[in-house]
Amino acid sequence: MKFTAVVCILILLKTSTAQPPDSLDSKIIKSGPNPVWERSARAINEIADHAISKTMASFIVEHRNIKVLAYSDDPPNMPPQNVNSKAKGVLLVDSTGTDAAAWFVHTVPNFLAHLGGYSWPASETAKGHMFLCLSLNEAQLNSVAKAIRYQEPFIYANNLSPALLTQYNELSNLATGVEIRVTPFLEHAKFTTKAVQVAANIEAFGKHTKSYSGAAVCLENAGLYNAFSAAALLKSPFD
Repeated sequence: MKFTAVVCILILLKTSTAQPPDSLDSKIIKSGPNPVWERSARAINEIADHAISKTMASFIVEHRNIKVLAYSDDPPNMPPQNVNSKAKGVLLVDSTGTDAAAWFVHTVPNFLAHLGGYSWPASETAKGHMFLCLSLNEAQLNSVAKAIRYQEPFIYANNLSPALLTQYNELSNLATGVEIRVTPFLEHAKFTTKAVQVAANIEAFGKHTKSYSGAAVCLENAGLYNAFSAAALLKSPFD
């Protein structure tokens, strides 16, 4: 299965979206030779055809061939869970034998209930938020999982198969909550996004949980970097 990536935060791969404060409108940037920000076709609270709802379709509605692991300090339909981390995101892995995975990162509390349909929390509209989705080869899962582990995330949804966890040790460590011992400042992961012609080299740096934020991610793709730099004036407070 081919994942449709969409969304944004300090970098990106397939596509990226930003929702400014006090607005339901959002902008999207897709990876390509000349990436530019464009207005999304739908408001962020609309289920049909918005980039985020389309990207996460296999998470909010059951898809037997897509396995997931979701984490958030403030998950939907639950009280806040983790004072050590603000990390929020979802891993999606194709289980059909197709070499495809995706890493979705966002900043929205009480957002994206597994198999719960798409519902935008109205209280978050005033704050403004950003989203990022990276399309990856499954060989990158260990690197991504280790970067997430440094954040001590609270996992609120997980149906990864035993076979997948056996194949990828760091993914298993993430799913089972194995404590990480290596100092975060001495560890960073490098991996490449899946798109052939516009692949971006990604570096994810682990940060101490006392920083109360997610892993730092750096983008090594001139076109995408310039596009994000040009959008730096879009400032939005995060939770």
